[in-house]
Amino acid sequence: MMKIASSRFFSASSTLCGSSTKAAKVLNKLMNGSKTKKKRYYDETNDRGPKLMQAKSLANSNRQGKESNRRIAVLNKLFMQNITDLMATGSFASDLYGYGIQISRVRVSPDFREASIYWFSTNLSKDVKIDGILKPLSSRLRHELSQLRLMGEVPQLTFVQDKRHYVESLLNSLLRQADYGENGAPDEHEQQLDLQVREDERLCEPEMKHDILGLDHAQIMHRIRQSVDKTNKAWKVHQEAQKKRNEAAAVLVRTSVQSNESGK
Repeated sequence: MMKIASSRFFSASSTLCGSSTKAAKVLNKLMNGSKTKKKRYYDETNDRGPKLMQAKSLANSNRQGKESNRRIAVLNKLFMQNITDLMATGSFASDLYGYGIQISRVRVSPDFREASIYWFSTNLSKDVKIDGILKPLSSRLRHELSQLRLMGEVPQLTFVQDKRHYVESLLNSLLRQADYGENGAPDEHEQQLDLQVREDERLCEPEMKHDILGLDHAQIMHRIRQSVDKTNKAWKVHQEAQKKRNEAAAVLVRTSVQSNESGK
């Protein structure tokens, strides 16, 4: 009997000691927090949540959405205005004076890294020289645009000759040469013929008609003037008659007053 009792007492005491130790650990964790953190593993292949695109991927992706097209159109107009203003003033104007350079349009690439500046000149013989002058100016022009804070990073600028305007200017010069020769100006004989033709055209101009749509406007205006003149004359006669009546009434009043004074 004594052995059974001692074994039961030992098991009960060990159970109470273990439960109190566990409770103390839980209480300590609640009061002071856990010092050890569990490492969690996330499988990125199974992550189906939305991810933000990196800046490089945004720059490399050729997006042609409405927002991108709208922004490109705004930047084209903005760069066109500021580039023409800068090239017309300051040190750029002194370098480009006398070459007849005109900017037709500016086109920003979809990735916003490059911008093409299309130009043409009225002097076809200096196109090669103009191209050599414009290329070194691209870096200076980009620096000036960056000072204006038009966008975060100004794209690389490239001057490109506008072929459409070049072909038009070339055709006009060939037609002028075919009409007037290599000098590009008419001689005195052609000028005299031109003046004579213009003089003949001026002398042979037909008389302007007033019967448009079957109505004689000259006769209508003549009748209107006659009616206005008649009305003005009648108004003048009425004013003169009214003036005479007023004068006669004043004379009568004056004579009646004088007769009354003489009777007294």
